[in-house]
Amino acid sequence: MNNLFRHTYLKINLDNLIHNINEIKNYISKDVTIGTVLKADAYGHGAKEIAKALFENDITYFLVSTLLEGLELKKSNENYNVFIMGHTPDEYLEEIVKNDLISTIFTVDQGIILNDLAKKYKKTIKVHIKIDTGFNRLGMKVNDNTIKNIKEINQLPNIEMEGIFSHLALKNKEFDTIQFNKLKKLINSLKEEEIYFKYNHICDSISTVLYPDFQMDMVRVGAIIYGLESEEKGVLDIKQVMSFHSKFSYIREIKKGESISYGMRWTAKRDSIIGTLPFGYADGYPRNMYQKGYISINKKQAPIVGVICMDQCMVDLTDIENFNKNDEVTIFSDGSNNSISIDDLANLASTNKNDIVSRFTKRVPRIYIKNNEVYNIKNELV
Repeated sequence: MNNLFRHTYLKINLDNLIHNINEIKNYISKDVTIGTVLKADAYGHGAKEIAKALFENDITYFLVSTLLEGLELKKSNENYNVFIMGHTPDEYLEEIVKNDLISTIFTVDQGIILNDLAKKYKKTIKVHIKIDTGFNRLGMKVNDNTIKNIKEINQLPNIEMEGIFSHLALKNKEFDTIQFNKLKKLINSLKEEEIYFKYNHICDSISTVLYPDFQMDMVRVGAIIYGLESEEKGVLDIKQVMSFHSKFSYIREIKKGESISYGMRWTAKRDSIIGTLPFGYADGYPRNMYQKGYISINKKQAPIVGVICMDQCMVDLTDIENFNKNDEVTIFSDGSNNSISIDDLANLASTNKNDIVSRFTKRVPRIYIKNNEVYNIKNELV
């Protein structure tokens, strides 16, 4: 693996990814389309490689948040159906049309601009209408003008209203049901106006599992395909896809009373063995794991000591037996071999799992595992 160029890397297990997709396929109805969420570089897993693996397993509908993310995927394979769930500013809508992306819209004005651009390029552009059912982030409010506005968009000749959707706040089942029913009532009212959509959707990963009756025509699964379970834990046999590893840069002995890193905040209470690892918060590892985090080596845990640096991190190896400088260290994994899981890491860092995995920067190489062996290595900086 000479093209890694450093000894800190993420392993992305594509076998686990496909296992998770198959679990979801077996759980939902056969007539429900799986839309896989690849925003934030596929939650840090690498959008292009994740999309390729999914496409090879009959998943063709990919969801992103921004135009740039959509362009990245569409330019890697023009056969992908790429739906931008977030807002695209008016001045960039021409890129939607030129690249045959699927757009979220929630105003008539957006529809008119897209329609005029589609006429210019002699195309028909697919859109999904975003409805705000109580999340209060983006979308049309449901009021006396909503049906009129949607009818006006529907009459635009170069616009195909492929979908209509909303997003659950996931406060509790009572409020989630209010949101679902509000969307459902609007859809039924539109049917009375002979307006139909191929995809009606409201479910993310959590609600796909918790509320089978809410699945409608499409589910938007993100965290769960990467093995990041939360409230739905235990319903599906989901496997974590990402793990984080490194190797030692340096190992030293220090005397009792010597201190480590910025501010000298950790002081050895005994003669100690300290290992320096070449990863830090600039790679995406939470800086606040100082004095809380640990790595695993030879199935044993070694605590992080001293303030975590931008590029380096120190661990106490005093109680670890039979290790050497070239051993692979697990910074996090799935909890096996005494490693810390993403779930536990997120809890210690006072954040959620999605934040942990999506913060990893391009300077961290990704090693892709397929059929239990190294399939590909991606290093975005070279």
